[in-house]
Amino acid sequence: MKKAIIAGALILGFSLTGCATKEYVAKQVEPLQQKTEALEQKVNDIEAKLGEIDKKISALSAKIDTADIDTIKAEIAHLKQAINEAKELAMRADQKADEALRKAESALRRCEASLQKRLRK
Repeated sequence: MKKAIIAGALILGFSLTGCATKEYVAKQVEPLQQKTEALEQKVNDIEAKLGEIDKKISALSAKIDTADIDTIKAEIAHLKQAINEAKELAMRADQKADEALRKAESALRRCEASLQKRLRK
């Protein structure tokens, strides 16, 4: 009996509140649909931009030839070797110049000493 009363009360409650009308549902769904459409447009724009970027990357990749890179690396290695050789030659030349300067200074001292001896006589 209690179950029947509760069931009756529920049925009466549902019948008094009524169902949502199509117009009400449409008004509630419309803003969500607009937001969804805006998001879809943004996603499409992003996908288009990504496509453009991918095309640019592909074009740049096609321009870069690995053979060119290898050639440049070989030239850099050759230049490094030439620089090291030039440094070594410069150091040797500096050492020889220092040695020549010492010899010249020694010769100058000997000449001065010899000149001093002659002037004393």
